[in-house]
Amino acid sequence: MTDLSARLALKARLPRSWPAFFERHGNFTSAQLATIPAVLAGHNVIVCAPTAGGKTEAVVAPLIELHCPPSISAHPPPSRPRILYLTPTRALANDLAARLAPSLATLGLSLGVKTRDISTFRPNRPPDVLITTPESADSTLTAHAKLFANLRAIIIDELHLFDGTPRGDQLRVVLNRIRWVRDYACARGDAPDQLVQYAALSATIAEPAAAAARYFVDAQVIRVAGARALASELIALSPGSGDALADYLATFRAKGWRKALAFCNSRAEIEAYATITRERSPFGSAVYVHYSNIEPGRRRAIERQFADADTAICFASSTLELGVDIGDIDVVILIGPPGSPGSFIQRIGRGNRRRGTTRVACFYRSPLERLLFETLSTQPDSLLTATPAAFRPAVAIQQIFSLIKQSPTAAVRLAELEQLFAEMLSSADLLAILGELQLRDYLKVGRPGEWRAGDRLNKLFDEQIGAQVSLSIYSNVQSSAAAMIDIRDQHTQETVARVDAQWFDRPVLTLEGRPVNVQWSDGEVLWVASYQGQDLAGQLRYRSARQFLSYELTRWIPPRLGLPPSAAPFVAAPEGWWWFHWLGDRYGRAALDLLRYRIAAQETEQIGLCLRLPDEPQTPPAWTEAQVTRYLEDNYRLFEPMLALGPFQHLLPLQLRRRAVVEQFDLAGFLQAISALQPLAAPEALADDLSSLLV
Repeated sequence: MTDLSARLALKARLPRSWPAFFERHGNFTSAQLATIPAVLAGHNVIVCAPTAGGKTEAVVAPLIELHCPPSISAHPPPSRPRILYLTPTRALANDLAARLAPSLATLGLSLGVKTRDISTFRPNRPPDVLITTPESADSTLTAHAKLFANLRAIIIDELHLFDGTPRGDQLRVVLNRIRWVRDYACARGDAPDQLVQYAALSATIAEPAAAAARYFVDAQVIRVAGARALASELIALSPGSGDALADYLATFRAKGWRKALAFCNSRAEIEAYATITRERSPFGSAVYVHYSNIEPGRRRAIERQFADADTAICFASSTLELGVDIGDIDVVILIGPPGSPGSFIQRIGRGNRRRGTTRVACFYRSPLERLLFETLSTQPDSLLTATPAAFRPAVAIQQIFSLIKQSPTAAVRLAELEQLFAEMLSSADLLAILGELQLRDYLKVGRPGEWRAGDRLNKLFDEQIGAQVSLSIYSNVQSSAAAMIDIRDQHTQETVARVDAQWFDRPVLTLEGRPVNVQWSDGEVLWVASYQGQDLAGQLRYRSARQFLSYELTRWIPPRLGLPPSAAPFVAAPEGWWWFHWLGDRYGRAALDLLRYRIAAQETEQIGLCLRLPDEPQTPPAWTEAQVTRYLEDNYRLFEPMLALGPFQHLLPLQLRRRAVVEQFDLAGFLQAISALQPLAAPEALADDLSSLLV
């Protein structure tokens, strides 16, 4: 069969969805050619393909062919929704809705969006396709579980952003709860069968089969090559100055470039660089900023305005790492490197989505930032490693609270929890969790083998309707512990942002790259007005957030320096030696503490790269698994903030708090990394370069 005949044959298998999704393009992408036949055959799939490859349409269109038949007026439509589309962010949910709505409308199918920011979902008129986040899916289950009785397909977008996180563990349980609903509906005769078809999408993920297996069974892995070439350039940027950036942006017109997306690692940097750019802008007034604390409605408006602009720049945090449609970007600008390959790949993937080459400008402010950029820019996909598969027990607390809210009897029983958390937690684990929650008055005993909401949980339920919630019973996102404050425009009275109160310690701020004067504050609201003053440059603060360095990244630095992968060089230092271990922040902290049992090791500014030792470094001790486990259990509080264990971690019984730290630390990976280290004297030509990394 020729390529043309294969494409025509596939088109014939999509009699309804071809006109709606593909006709305007006149062809299929490589991802669509590889994926659609597998989905039409009824397989569960995980699709690994480059960004802008049409992955969404590759699964949505065939799933509609299979599971959303045209309605027949003589028969009432089946209960809905039929397809559940899960996204990692509210912004992406909104973007997908705008993208899919026209195609679904031509097919006579309804579409709904349900997130905390915006919802078109109506329980009495549920849509055929529902786009939501795991958190909103969780809340929908508690209030309207029966709506999932005839759900036929589930799509998980950007799976790599869920997997290996508390949100991914929550999603695993939520999918089990949806299966419960389907099983129950089938047993009652309200659904013809229990089958649900699954599709997961990712532009970049290590070990896709293993990752997919944590969410659904029998996944067919579909890999599509075609990563775009990376054209990166390194540009020195003086700390506390935006001159080099302004000079670079001034070259756009000569190059024929119109749009840029600039990623920064802190809100303060976003505002400072946006302010400088606005003063010397080649983009006119089209200078935007985007980060999570900007008021949701304003954030959506920024996304639309930037996408629609012919010429513009947007300074963003990780909020725009995902595939929200912001138009064609000529160049991605990175001000400081991210701390992991995954984040780097996400950021550069936003550029030149319709061309074969990704242009990236990497602005560095220190020798270390330059080295990290050089390391990340060399085949970044090869730097990815699989995430630990262990389930975080703290997620069970959130799910127990959600289940009580869902239950018609307002109670949970051990037998159902054992079924729900099968292969994730043991009966003993669940009993320990239930007992701890009972001691803390979150639960109380009902009938034998049954637990109900205690006074503290009922109070938590009541808090859910407020703007500020200490713990969301539907979420495993770790929120800031800092006090929050609203920023309001004194003249319009509008709330423009909601941020940490500690962020403000001066009379002049910048919001969306515009200076404002702080007028007054009552502790809960900060009122601002247009800036009146001079010497704006002196008011700016370039506060960079130090990125948490992952072992996934740092282990690739030695080859970049021309050293063997296992080389751990040492350099003479004042009163000792700098020992470069390249273990990353988490493993580096553990190595320092364990070494201190034997020698007077000292911390450096870059604990993820280097320690200071009093004597010439030798081969590291061969610590046993038991020794490291004991250390982690004794120091579990130190590692909990590093391991993303979820907001309910503090409510676990002590033995499970400690075990969660040990499991997520990846003990085997640490011991393997330590055993591979080979201390050696740094070559003389390299000694100064290594020492400069600590500045």
